[in-house]
Amino acid sequence: MLSLQSMAMTRLSFALFSGLSALIFSGMASAQTFFRSPPTEASIHNPSATEGQRNRTTISIHVPANAGAELERVVLSQQTNLDQWTWGRRNPMVYLGDYGLRRRGEPGLAEATISESGDELSIRFNPAIEPGQQVNIVFRSFNPDADIYQWSTTFIPEGNDPIASDGPTLRVSIYRNNDYR
Repeated sequence: MLSLQSMAMTRLSFALFSGLSALIFSGMASAQTFFRSPPTEASIHNPSATEGQRNRTTISIHVPANAGAELERVVLSQQTNLDQWTWGRRNPMVYLGDYGLRRRGEPGLAEATISESGDELSIRFNPAIEPGQQVNIVFRSFNPDADIYQWSTTFIPEGNDPIASDGPTLRVSIYRNNDYR
């Protein structure tokens, strides 16, 4: 016959095991998506670097082959500046592969939204960008006033409860147009 102490220990062990099992299974049910190797190669191209000129700003992002997840969204947060960068009114065009000065891209593969304050740009890809690919996002607008414009980047994987990864800072210099003033 079991002693009272032995029965109490058995009940405690069962309760702890049940609680631990519930924690493990609930954790598995809410698994988060993350990059094993996040994108770190990102650049911004603006062939026209004079204020007031029409621009064709292109953001290039390479998703590593061993990323472990697809890239669903990228967020650019403009660093403190007197002027906001103008991304244009249309959604961007997107193409895969190496950056090309004259490549146009396809419409409908990305949707861009700008925060109310104007300092955050969110680009959602449809479909998400697979590991091993480089995506180029093309915007058309006009260059703002002469200054140095900088953005921090955040990459968000596709999946449940994604964990974002910080990327590099992107930088563009715009020069004064003496004919423009």
